[in-house]
Parts: sequence; C-alpha cells; structure tokens
Amino acid sequence: MTPELAARVLEALLQLHEELSVDAEAPWYVGMPDQTQVLHDELWLLAGSHPNSSSSALVEIWYRTGRSSLLPVQCTGELVSSRH
Repeated sequence: MTPELAARVLEALLQLHEELSVDAEAPWYVGMPDQTQVLHDELWLLAGSHPNSSSSALVEIWYRTGRSSLLPVQCTGELVSSRH
C-alpha cells in the first residue's frame, strides 16, 4: 500500500472515531485500543478493495457494509445507528 493510501486510512479512522465518540446511539464505543485496532483493520481491508477512495468515502463504505465485527447489529444485520 502506498503512503497516500495509508494516510487516507488514518484520516478515515480518525473521522470514524470522532463520529462514533459523539453518537448517542453508540454508547458501546469508548475508543479502547482493541476497538481502534478493529476499526483500523476493517478500514485497511476496505481501502484494499477501494484503493482510489477518499477517507470520507471509506467511512461511508464502512457504514454501508454494516458488518463490522465490533458493532452491535439489529436482526436485519444493519448497524444500530441513524448515521446511514
């Protein structure tokens, strides 16, 4: 992966961390190191699949996929958040 892609993943991680930290529907997210690592790993996988995506686009894709191993899901399999 290129340094530019790594920078986009880091920007996406920071954006996602900020959004989840203030989301009243995400009280389970407290930014612990293990949670951060999960988000980072998932964003890297998405970046590998979408190498030309901006950091904001990676966050959008992350929400759209709705299959984070970290997040509680509804019975529909969608993330529990009004974000998407």
